[in-house]
Amino acid sequence: MRYLTADKPYWHDYIASLKQWNMRRWSDGDDFLVDDIGHPMQGAVASFIEIQNDPRGRNLRIGASPEYWKSRFRGFLWATVYSTQQKIGLLGEAALGSDGGETYVQNCKTPCDRYIPGVTKYTNNTGWTDFIMTPVVGSLWDLMEDTIDLEILDRIQGDRMDAVFPKILRSGLNPCRSWANLMRLKKPWYRDFQHIDQQGVSRVHFVSENEELMRSAPRYEIFPHLSSLSLPVNTAACGTCRRLTTGAGVGFSFRILRWLDFDSDIVHQGNVSPLPSDRAGGDMFSATFGFRTGIQTPRYALKVALRPGFVTYDRAYLTSPTGIHLYGEAGGVIIPPVSTPPQIGRITHFATALSINADYGLTRHFSVRAAFGNTAIRYKTDYYDRPPGRGSPPYIYFISPDVYATNENWSYQFGPVIRF
Repeated sequence: MRYLTADKPYWHDYIASLKQWNMRRWSDGDDFLVDDIGHPMQGAVASFIEIQNDPRGRNLRIGASPEYWKSRFRGFLWATVYSTQQKIGLLGEAALGSDGGETYVQNCKTPCDRYIPGVTKYTNNTGWTDFIMTPVVGSLWDLMEDTIDLEILDRIQGDRMDAVFPKILRSGLNPCRSWANLMRLKKPWYRDFQHIDQQGVSRVHFVSENEELMRSAPRYEIFPHLSSLSLPVNTAACGTCRRLTTGAGVGFSFRILRWLDFDSDIVHQGNVSPLPSDRAGGDMFSATFGFRTGIQTPRYALKVALRPGFVTYDRAYLTSPTGIHLYGEAGGVIIPPVSTPPQIGRITHFATALSINADYGLTRHFSVRAAFGNTAIRYKTDYYDRPPGRGSPPYIYFISPDVYATNENWSYQFGPVIRF
């Protein structure tokens, strides 16, 4: 999982995988237990999660009432959306698992000696089955568990609400509802219709003095700061040695909700890597944009920010130096190697900044801030453990052979915060 998410080119492989999805067949190559049992159970759990979050539907029992069938239809729609994302969404199998982007022998993703050309089947794990079986059979599974709950389990339990054996039966004979209960931190045998008296209980909310002050507090912040970043750089004394580099930057944020801010940061550091390499060289410029949350009072603040973005260097190697040997034909004279110097220019890497900032307010509009964090920078490497190009049956690759490495770099920032 780490390899598929951290070490591969996400967008390239995601798009390449989607292009190879084969929707002209039903089976995706998985076995019966996965396609016809596991996926329907996944759809049933997703449907129950929607139902238990629906105040109109979670107390309804199976029957002829239109309200019941409408609530289960909404559960079916949610299971459809959820299962579709799980297959082809940004966090699904095509994106994180490269399903569609590579072929393999069924039940054998590593090279198999038992492969016989023209006889042994191979797949890229795509087809219609999971798109249909997950929500459709999953919703039928919901109806089955509702029926068992009403016609069998209610009769066994009767008025014995504290008896252990009926609770065990409710958990075991309604496995998907039990799992959905666990997802909302309820006991597996929990039933909403048995706890109607606990639903919708209103509570008095007292607005604290600090909360009133924060609602009227300034929403925008500008954070000019000094910045230090521990980076592997190239110098005349050492190649790719880590040192603490310095520079300056400015952050900007604004409050979206009481507990959520948009947060951004731009930093420039001059000549951080005096000598070029294929990863760095010259001045560094970084820009990250994300969100921040935490605790804030009129006087103090402690918040955590997560900001994806990029880091760029202006004097890095764009190509590797090459040497070409030419042999003369007259008299066997050897012409000396012709060396091509590497090209130097701007190179950009994906980066993600995670930071914690602590503020001390001096006035309503002015504070001081110290921030500590880690900026992970992603580099392309020259290492390959997948064959380049398309390969050959049964192992054909449409995803990139490129492999990436991630450097984690500690950062420190300090400066004033201007609020308005």
